[in-house]
Amino acid sequence: MRFNFHETASMLYDFFMFPKLLYVNPDEIHKLNDVLGDDVASTFVDHESHRTFIKAAREDLEPYKDPLLGFYADDVLSNYDFPSLLFRSYSFLSYASYKDYVQAIMADDEIAIKKNLIYALIKVESSDDEISDAQARAEAEALCDNRDALLKLVRQTPTTENHRWILMLLIENPKEYLDVYVNLLNTIEPIFTRYYEEHRNKIERFKKDTIQPLQHDGVSAFASLTHGIIPSEVLHEENHVITSFVNPYRFGILTYGEDVVMVWGLDMNTGFKNIADFTQDTPKNRARIFKTLSDETRYDVLRHIARGVTSTKAIATALGVSSTTVTFHINAFLTAKIIKAVKSPEAKYVIDYDRLESFWQAFMNDLTSK
Repeated sequence: MRFNFHETASMLYDFFMFPKLLYVNPDEIHKLNDVLGDDVASTFVDHESHRTFIKAAREDLEPYKDPLLGFYADDVLSNYDFPSLLFRSYSFLSYASYKDYVQAIMADDEIAIKKNLIYALIKVESSDDEISDAQARAEAEALCDNRDALLKLVRQTPTTENHRWILMLLIENPKEYLDVYVNLLNTIEPIFTRYYEEHRNKIERFKKDTIQPLQHDGVSAFASLTHGIIPSEVLHEENHVITSFVNPYRFGILTYGEDVVMVWGLDMNTGFKNIADFTQDTPKNRARIFKTLSDETRYDVLRHIARGVTSTKAIATALGVSSTTVTFHINAFLTAKIIKAVKSPEAKYVIDYDRLESFWQAFMNDLTSK
């Protein structure tokens, strides 16, 4: 089993994600993360330094806020940003610069790019595991020449009305807007480069503390670094790894074009440790579980899961929220071990009633013990 670290691709990923910091509230850093729950991210060692970084980056990006809004949704939780849709169809692992990457996309004819963007939108809307690639490609083919149906799909996206309109324009005239996008990226490249250089030492430390053990010890190092939280079944014989200082508290295994990529944030090693600590049965962690259940929308998500409704899209539609929001709540439940993932045609998650029963019994013992 091999772990291949892509340092240049890591930089490209961060460059495309960097403008998204405009829409991140420094007090809501935890929402950038696919694994951690609300309370866990706040205990990170470098939490304050990352808040400072976000505040400074937002000030530097502020002059470009209006034009960037055409390509990035004004929402910290969104899979509908232009680069995110591009990544779905066009992998960036093998490119030396963002200009090379965009030029490679521009080499496709406009219809092909349009179909790929529609395909990406369908995959985001349906969740990767709820529709096959072949089905999504077939739907994209049908929608490409049906503007009314395409407009209906775009209108269903859980984002702002302004961004829906921009999405439609991006899909209908991709090459024109790719040119505009690249020119915009050119103006913010010096800002990003400065922050990248400030994080270079942390990237070198990540290579030493994370990549070297993975390359030397493989599965055993993966289990140790993730504290057993991420099952080894997610691994492949060939694992492509990138890191991120823009999203340092993120871990995810994502499909970018034909590549499956492991995004391992610069500070996720500390994050995994905190998650492991969170699952211990202590009074403090029992209080955290109450906090996890205190949000009304999150509670409604849990009720749907209890009833056997585990499709992210179905829950999002029923509750009138975005699929990304539902995913965030589900990951909070997984972190707290209130639910567990299962391999079943009927459901993706089930309530861990034994865990809840044990938690409740311990809580009652806390109250009644002398």
